[in-house]
Amino acid sequence: MNNLLQMEWYRMKCNRFFTGSALLSILYGLLASKSYIADLTTHKDTIGIFYAMVYDSTVWLVLFSAIVALLMGQDFSNRTIHLEVVAGHSRMAIFFSKCFIYLAVFNLLMLLGPVVGSIRMSFQLGWGSSWNHDVLYILRVILLSVLLNSAVFSVCIFLAFLFKDSAKTVSVSIVVLFISAMIIAYAEPLGWYEVVPWLRFLPMNQVRASLAYSLSTVQVSEIILSGGLFLLLFIALSFQRFNTSELK
Repeated sequence: MNNLLQMEWYRMKCNRFFTGSALLSILYGLLASKSYIADLTTHKDTIGIFYAMVYDSTVWLVLFSAIVALLMGQDFSNRTIHLEVVAGHSRMAIFFSKCFIYLAVFNLLMLLGPVVGSIRMSFQLGWGSSWNHDVLYILRVILLSVLLNSAVFSVCIFLAFLFKDSAKTVSVSIVVLFISAMIIAYAEPLGWYEVVPWLRFLPMNQVRASLAYSLSTVQVSEIILSGGLFLLLFIALSFQRFNTSELK
């Protein structure tokens, strides 16, 4: 398992999509963070910048999810997974090493832009009146975002193990992600939540709900339940599909 983790991390570091995504996230944090000053309302400080950049992270979630789908699909198309199985590694070890590295890396990329942007703007805007409270807020947002982002990524992982083809995986993932993004944009104004209440608990939608400065225990529980159920469901389905399918 440890050797597989090291191999997956090495392959990821050498992948041009990972390098390009990391540079794009850093540039976004450095160049775009200042443009959020005009949108600040309650918190006109670094916390406000962090809130605004994570709030707008839906676009990045769609982009990075599509890249996850592409890379996972390529592992089947170029027979990387087949070679790992032939080399004697168990399917469980292969599956969980890939999931761990992919989820860890792309969660890092999701948070890289807002963190870099917040650090940059902290020199200009400073922190709020309660520094300890601000740190706890950022930590809470990071933890909940990691869970919810992983839940979204897990859908693409499932599609990769379902189709075992990069083109099909990316195509279907983009459609699913686009529909999810449209729900976030139009569900509330059009009253869809009244007709289909569970749409409110889609992980991509809960990312924004988790950004509230004050959350009740019930709200936190709903967010964790939403992310946890989606993540466990699609990871379990992915492993079941991988464990029972024939590799060509």
